[in-house]
Amino acid sequence: MPGAKLPLGVYLKWKTSGELDLQLGDYTDGYKFRLQCRKCHNGWYEDPAILLQWPLMHARMYLDEVEQSLACRSCHTPNVTVTPMIIKPTHHFVGGMG
Repeated sequence: MPGAKLPLGVYLKWKTSGELDLQLGDYTDGYKFRLQCRKCHNGWYEDPAILLQWPLMHARMYLDEVEQSLACRSCHTPNVTVTPMIIKPTHHFVGGMG
């Protein structure tokens, strides 16, 4: 509900559920993931289409499931944050003057 106030201490899980319900397969076109280790803070970029080719990944995974499946490239701990980034330029022109 827009404008609804939540009590203190309540966190929304936008990576798993909510209004968007976006899964890994929804990010294949025009997105890149910025991955960052929570332990050593190493960061790198990964293409979601390449992640879908990995044996343990599938298109119906939510982002928190993707985070649990990935490990850091540097320290190899499974403690990674996934942040989707839009790389496809958008056009703001909608139509002519009416």
